[in-house]
Amino acid sequence: MDSKGKYIGLNQRIPLDVLDMSIHNYIVNGVIDRANILQHMLEYTCGINRARKATAYVVQILNRQERVISVLKSALKDTSYTSLKIDDRKAIALCLISLTYPITYDLLIALAQGYKVQDQINKKFINEKVMSIYGSNRTVDIAIDALLPMIIELNTIKRDKMSIYSLGAKLSITFKIVYEMIVYTDIKLSGSKSILMDDLAHRPWYSYFILIFADGSNFTKLITHKDSAVGKGYLTI
Repeated sequence: MDSKGKYIGLNQRIPLDVLDMSIHNYIVNGVIDRANILQHMLEYTCGINRARKATAYVVQILNRQERVISVLKSALKDTSYTSLKIDDRKAIALCLISLTYPITYDLLIALAQGYKVQDQINKKFINEKVMSIYGSNRTVDIAIDALLPMIIELNTIKRDKMSIYSLGAKLSITFKIVYEMIVYTDIKLSGSKSILMDDLAHRPWYSYFILIFADGSNFTKLITHKDSAVGKGYLTI
């Protein structure tokens, strides 16, 4: 916990390749193989202690998001997780990380709001926006330093030069359940119990994705669509 009582829980980068592999293995085998995760983590992380810590984060993600991953597995049916396009898998990873460590979501919302008025954002802006939510201390600063390379690897932002960042290439989403995971993540982490379908394309979270919003029939696993007097109805979790 930090000075404002907001949970952070992360202080080290999680390599995308290891998380992606771990999600796949968990879907296929239904168990979390910590030893296998650690073995792969050592290929990306220097030092056994750091590798163990990063492994613990991956295990925490899989444990805490068991329900969401179970829904994903059910939706895949005869489709292999590894056959999904890389953008879909990056979006899945981003959702799972954000749901487990909401500071990720808050950082991305702050960035999206900043990119509406300028093309590039510096590290000072990022620190100020996130610390206004979580408090100004070393724990928050370490978490930001861990998250920035992770979200760069996920294509949400790109590093133009030292401490200067711009919006990355949007993730093009093609698989229906991934659409739903993205929307579910936004509803849950924004603190809203429901959002209007008509508002989806205008919310900051969707700055990072290319989505085709249809009617609420696209959302049936994690979200409930309900009719409203205006527009396309609303979504609730």
